[in-house]
Amino acid sequence: MFLSLDDPDTVFVWLYSLLDDFNKQTDLPLYTERFSNNQVVPFSDAELFATAIFPVLMGYSEKKQGYRYVYRHYRQWFPALPTYEAWNRRLNQSVDAWQYLYSLVLRQFAPPQPVHEFVVDTLPISVCQAQHSAKSTTAQPFVTKGYCKAKKKYYVGAKVQLLAGFQAPGLPTLGGYIVETAKDHDLKIAKDSLCDLSGVAIYGDKAYCDRGFQLELFEHDTNLIVPIKKKKGAPPLGLFDQAYNSLHAAKRQPIESLGAWIQNKTKIQEASKVRSVNGLFSHIAVKMVAALLTFLLDF
Repeated sequence: MFLSLDDPDTVFVWLYSLLDDFNKQTDLPLYTERFSNNQVVPFSDAELFATAIFPVLMGYSEKKQGYRYVYRHYRQWFPALPTYEAWNRRLNQSVDAWQYLYSLVLRQFAPPQPVHEFVVDTLPISVCQAQHSAKSTTAQPFVTKGYCKAKKKYYVGAKVQLLAGFQAPGLPTLGGYIVETAKDHDLKIAKDSLCDLSGVAIYGDKAYCDRGFQLELFEHDTNLIVPIKKKKGAPPLGLFDQAYNSLHAAKRQPIESLGAWIQNKTKIQEASKVRSVNGLFSHIAVKMVAALLTFLLDF
């Protein structure tokens, strides 16, 4: 089935049908189960997910703008559409469901060929600028102050570690992701997230230079490939080492482009409207699902 954002009604119907099938045929309802007298709600989870993802696909990156877009153009499709406050509250309460939904979409549409080479990197998610860190109470205590080396600036928020499968040419294929607080070092996050992989090669930047961790992964048949890091006080790297680092940087360049692509499509790094931890996780999860669908279906 050919889908195009030039025909938004068809895309919306297809998206709702996909999510409704997930609700009926997978364990997704277990992540949204309600243990109360209000177990059955007039506005279904499939409708909730569809009305959150679809506006992002259409370019409405800010949550309230997306809700207003659906209300304005598709109100008759969703007679039980709740108020924005109730709709947003349910989104924030469904964080676990969103993460599981991401894995379902990945399994449904990812290429069948196994991937043996991956690249890993992190995206900073900013809830406010560093100069406001002393006064910020947003999403406490999870949100902290961190440093983005690529942009050479401090920020307050979280970070998303992306693991993407290498393919040439083009952007790497989106894989799993993990969310951690901004102050956590990339290496610490990797030690929690990469140990389950086996039989693959992973390209990381200088933040992942740790001989002990490389050996630990090697025992699981995983090769963590990092650039050669100049030690403090040591002479400049030789020509061979410089050439190796250049080749390594070329291998990693696509994931930097992937991060920029996700930001361009979803504005995931801009979380200044977030007010709670669940709201932050919901913001990231909705954008990641939308980015994954956009990538896999070539919207």
